[in-house]
Amino acid sequence: MAKGIIKRYDFRKGFGFIADDKSGEDFFFHKSEWQGDGPIRQGLAVKFVDKDSDKGPQAESVIPLDGGSKPSSNKKPAAKPASLEDRVASLESSVGTWKVLSFLALAGVIALAVEKFVL
Repeated sequence: MAKGIIKRYDFRKGFGFIADDKSGEDFFFHKSEWQGDGPIRQGLAVKFVDKDSDKGPQAESVIPLDGGSKPSSNKKPAAKPASLEDRVASLESSVGTWKVLSFLALAGVIALAVEKFVL
């Protein structure tokens, strides 16, 4: 297995690149190849199986060197922190809700103004 560092990762598109420790060559990887428990993030040391594809070097079975998660010393299982993808999705949902509520408030103000000037 080769070792490297995650150079870039785009969580919205679900892929990134790993810089090989020995050669410095960039290997493409898809999130479906991620074997860790934790989030995928830039600068994380990983090991992987290198493969040549028709589009260039590719990484398979990407495993974080730290194991991907830390064991908990508590008897209760610790709550898993929300991944960046989950936090962004929640934020996008909140922004959508805010837009709808703002539109409804503006429509209410306009309706009150029209009612006042018509009467």
